[in-house]
Amino acid sequence: MIRLPWPVSATHKLLSGACKRRDRDLGEDPQDGTDMMGYLLRNRIIFIGARIDDKLATQIVASLMALENLNPEEDIKIYINSSGGQSYSVVSILDAMSVIKPDISTVAFGVAASTATLLLAAGTKGKRYAMPNSRIMMHQPIGGAMGSADEVNIQASELNRTMKVVHSFYNRFTGLPIETIQEETDRDNFMSPVRAKELGIIDGII
Repeated sequence: MIRLPWPVSATHKLLSGACKRRDRDLGEDPQDGTDMMGYLLRNRIIFIGARIDDKLATQIVASLMALENLNPEEDIKIYINSSGGQSYSVVSILDAMSVIKPDISTVAFGVAASTATLLLAAGTKGKRYAMPNSRIMMHQPIGGAMGSADEVNIQASELNRTMKVVHSFYNRFTGLPIETIQEETDRDNFMSPVRAKELGIIDGII
């Protein structure tokens, strides 16, 4: 179990406040945005409904670690409706998902695209799902090199490194050969849940 080394953050306060309301009727509607997030966290649900940047990634990682500390044996659910986001930010979430003890169930609805597809595939094997009308997209990392020739070369080298990291993650999560992953990610590759299941990105369709 990971021990949190920092003071209680806003995320932990939200989770703590939600847990103190355990006697509240689970059917009662949350009254505002804060209550809604607390309601979801109390039920071990993390909702990703935006592009993923450093701030959102930090909140997600903190939530994962806090939920593990509350109960390392109970599953965590991550619902994904996101067009993706910053590669480094998503990698921090993937690393957190890989080291905590609870199984993680991932569910795509709406769209799971780009790096959000990695999060979908990173769930515990047998517990990765998509809604029947969702769309899933995978592609290569995208960069916009600017600056001097040396700077452009450095950025291109880092982009190639990131691409190899992404391919490695897909290989680990799906079992697909690297060559197949390269073929599937050489463009914006939109697919149905059926195709995503064939590729091993998900395990079932809800």
